[in-house]
Amino acid sequence: MGHEVSFFVVEDHTLTNRGIRELISERGRYSCCGYAFSKNECTEKLYELAKESRLPDILILDLFLGDESGLDILREVKANLPSVKVIVYSMFAKPGIVSLALEGDADGFVLKSAPESELFAAIEAILASDTYVQQTLVAPLFTYKSVFDGLTRQEQTVFKKLIERKSRSQITKELNIVERSLENYLSKIYQKTGCKNHEELIKKFGK
Repeated sequence: MGHEVSFFVVEDHTLTNRGIRELISERGRYSCCGYAFSKNECTEKLYELAKESRLPDILILDLFLGDESGLDILREVKANLPSVKVIVYSMFAKPGIVSLALEGDADGFVLKSAPESELFAAIEAILASDTYVQQTLVAPLFTYKSVFDGLTRQEQTVFKKLIERKSRSQITKELNIVERSLENYLSKIYQKTGCKNHEELIKKFGK
């Protein structure tokens, strides 16, 4: 595939954002059409690019942008700008997070600690309409799925929100449940996943 590939970077650390842009641009046929540090900035800039028919081919997306979730950006892009392919490029890749990203229709998932070649392999695979998940992240997904399938539907919903780093008050509000119900769900989730508390759950499935 010889034509120029445009990409957009969403990453809240200034140096890392710049580093990713430079790394990819150095490859010759990739050109950066924009970057953002937050969800609002990202969606604003992407809608501007859409008006000019200059949407990126690929969006390189960090998952945790300060207090914001990159998963919200992923869902919005996939719902409203479906031509944009999204690679999640994250420091955190426990199976719960990878699973949430794939459920949100991410086209690829690569760890920031992986060699550069892994990121480029993901970009090339995605341009060829494949989905790309870094190989080391695949096996833990199966173990995670068997744990996840052992939860009831509502427990699964609560569990996913916990993995996404939502606070208790956000969860009760979003699910329209009272604190006491949430406590019940949490104790069942801890029991079924073999975790003592919230911190252990995040460490095991979400970091």
